[in-house]
Amino acid sequence: MDNVEIVKVTEIDEAIVRLRSDGIVHVHYKEHTEITVDLQIKMYEIFIQMCGDVKRPFLFTAEDYVTVGKEARDNAIKMEDRYVGAATAVVANTVAYKLIANFYVKVNKPKNPFRVFNTEAAAIKWLKNHFKN
Repeated sequence: MDNVEIVKVTEIDEAIVRLRSDGIVHVHYKEHTEITVDLQIKMYEIFIQMCGDVKRPFLFTAEDYVTVGKEARDNAIKMEDRYVGAATAVVANTVAYKLIANFYVKVNKPKNPFRVFNTEAAAIKWLKNHFKN
């Protein structure tokens, strides 16, 4: 794995958000988390505190049984213009997560670079091409 330091960490019941020394924001959702509109708002506030006005690459990983409600999927489109991500990489290591992530890309067509990966290492490599620390 890569050798980076963690610059900032915020942990809530549903997730851990880490700002890495290479500029990547790593969002890790905990097991059995349901991503709702309320959680999206809470996460957005954490992202602003973590990044300020700097657009950064985001890495999303998740433990088992993380779900995204329909309202949250619809809300993600509305929040996209305020999103502080320069690029987004999602690690989908199960068939279910790959289906959800690829469905999001095809239906919502994110404005910023967005890709789905099988491994964290591949996702990080791609993200480093979208942000110069």
